[in-house]
Amino acid sequence: MDPALDLTVTVVVGGTVAALLMGLSKTGLPPLGAFGAAVIASVLPPVQAAGVALPLLIVGDLVAVSAYGRDVRWRVLRGLLPSVTLGLIVGFAALRWAPPDVSARIVGALLLLAGLGDLVRQLAARRARRRPRRPAGPTPEPVPDGDAAPTRPRLRERVIRTALGATAGVSTMIANAGGPPMSLYLLRAGISRAGLLGTVALFFLTVNVAKLPFSAGLGLVSPASLHVSLVLLPGLVAGLVLGKLVAHRISGPVFSTVVLIATSAAGARLLLA
Repeated sequence: MDPALDLTVTVVVGGTVAALLMGLSKTGLPPLGAFGAAVIASVLPPVQAAGVALPLLIVGDLVAVSAYGRDVRWRVLRGLLPSVTLGLIVGFAALRWAPPDVSARIVGALLLLAGLGDLVRQLAARRARRRPRRPAGPTPEPVPDGDAAPTRPRLRERVIRTALGATAGVSTMIANAGGPPMSLYLLRAGISRAGLLGTVALFFLTVNVAKLPFSAGLGLVSPASLHVSLVLLPGLVAGLVLGKLVAHRISGPVFSTVVLIATSAAGARLLLA
């Protein structure tokens, strides 16, 4: 057995806190998953931490899909697949050949810039809405939050969403931290909180199951790592329950602001790690 996977007090306590954050991310606030990945990587070497975390994430994804599956936005999910697939391939190559700290810092820089940029954009839009304005004609109809075809986004917005989708693929492959870029993508797409949680749940269930053979081939998932994952499972269950309670008690604007702040913080952590 790998000595790094010994069940010391530090591994059990730190790993349980990490699993709690992962559970919260699956049913409440997706970006918190990046902090769960950071905590588990602080008590285990990065390679072993990724192997221990992946089965826990898959269990969390299954629970989240059962809770929010009816809110999945299939059109948005289909649009994500090409860029995320590219990101997964790049992330696999980075794990294989590039220094892990360099890859993590690149992802961190992208997340920090994207999170802060969207936070500034959101705050500016709120200030603009509070200013009194003269009526300027009829108010346009809102885009429905469903699978109906919306107005096609402009080229700049399509490029940004493609970059976020690829970043989600890369970051989930190298650091189990795909929640922040995925959440940013969905916030920019303008879907509701329930739609975000449902789409994130199914997306990461698909991605994490697809990662499993790659991770096993790289030696990240093994019988020893699965034993540690099983010990940490109660923390995950507690986080899943707590996340479900929290998600229904946060207003929409607060939810999106928290997502952006957590995304920026996750990017800073990866950049400075």
